[in-house]
Amino acid sequence: MLLIPDTPLTPRLTRRRWLQVGGLGALGLSLPRVLQAGERDRPALAKSCVLFLLHGGPSQLDIWDMKPDAPVEVRGEFRPIATSVPGIQITELLPLLARQAQRFSIVRSMTHGAINHNAATYLVTTGNLPPREQIAFTPTENDFPHLGAQVTLGRPMQGTVPTAVSLPDPVSDGPYPCPGQNGGFLGASYAPFSIQGDPNEDSFVVDGLQETVAGPQMTDRQSLLRAIDQGLGQLAHDRRVEDLGRYQQQAFSLLTSEATRRAFEIRTEPARVRERYGRHKYGQSLLLARRLVEAGVRLVTVYWGGRVNNPLPHWDTHLNNNRRLRDELLPPFDQCFSAFLEDLAQRGLLDSTLVICMGEFGRTPRFGQFTGNGVDATGRDHWSQCYSLLVAGGALPGGRMIGRSDRFAAYPAADPILPQDLAASILHALGVDPTLEVRDALARTVPLSSGQVKPALFGS
Repeated sequence: MLLIPDTPLTPRLTRRRWLQVGGLGALGLSLPRVLQAGERDRPALAKSCVLFLLHGGPSQLDIWDMKPDAPVEVRGEFRPIATSVPGIQITELLPLLARQAQRFSIVRSMTHGAINHNAATYLVTTGNLPPREQIAFTPTENDFPHLGAQVTLGRPMQGTVPTAVSLPDPVSDGPYPCPGQNGGFLGASYAPFSIQGDPNEDSFVVDGLQETVAGPQMTDRQSLLRAIDQGLGQLAHDRRVEDLGRYQQQAFSLLTSEATRRAFEIRTEPARVRERYGRHKYGQSLLLARRLVEAGVRLVTVYWGGRVNNPLPHWDTHLNNNRRLRDELLPPFDQCFSAFLEDLAQRGLLDSTLVICMGEFGRTPRFGQFTGNGVDATGRDHWSQCYSLLVAGGALPGGRMIGRSDRFAAYPAADPILPQDLAASILHALGVDPTLEVRDALARTVPLSSGQVKPALFGS
């Protein structure tokens, strides 16, 4: 018998772990290790959260934090327009969102130091500093877990609906998948339920949730797992070997749940609703996110980035910044995000749902800033020293400005906010203690978040 201290920060010897040690992973039956952590009952400011990641880094100067009095090489060609909130202006290319400014607030003082997509994505999706800063920074089982995995650890769903879901595709920097999208050192059983594909396609299905899953194949797998459990003999009676049943049952409940299957049945939405969101991958992904929030999912991540050949390109505008924003990116974004906010509000869901629309960083204050002497003056490059994002929902009203940038939107001028602070604030608002300690891949005791809760974001 292995003797392992049974402490709140020590991985426990569970049947899941025993299956792994016994080599049953090849059968697809093992579940990764779990760090023992007490589930703490904390008051929550919101029931759910939707993270909408505009991967690549949208330009703060051309969208949310315009500087019409700056030189042309800074301000660009777009003009600000008034919104429904006096004193708040955004780009002329977002007329639908301008009419709903009372529903969201703009943070103009986000800041951090990561300059590559994968490191910055890791930072904003986990709320923790990346272990290295390089282009080819790819996922490992030692990564800090995605915020959805952290919520699954700290405030798991008790029913058959998953705690966290990510869609429509994982994001990457070229051939290098971004770390920070999975369960990391918590293990795959905590990872957000991943949906890959285009919800706009007539053939769209969620792998594992087809009707056939509940048939003989599922029955056979359950029978096999029961046989393995019985074969463990007296180990099954050890108090340190009792967890697997809970997570097995969650997995099978998810695959056979009628409520879960209904949440993913986007075809049942009226045609006018689907058209309002936009008949493209990201419009229908946001519509699916709304359905998941209605079903009770705590944290939904929608990635606008995806695969290289995506018909709607990601937001990395090194080249042709103005043309791509004007013709390819902002019109479908205006349509789908305005529809999403309007839909949540009309259904009475916005007050209980946090919404964060962000990139992993922003763009350089000047066109062609890092390409040298006007070699390419059509694009803006990566810039993480100051950028903007949107927050909505929760305990506080919209129509606010949070933080302030300098005259070129290059650095925060007041109230800087780090991604770590944003992550801590999200966890706090969802009723998860950001200081909850876990043991990372190096056996260090670390909190879920090192950031500070910012009441200005979602309340206190």
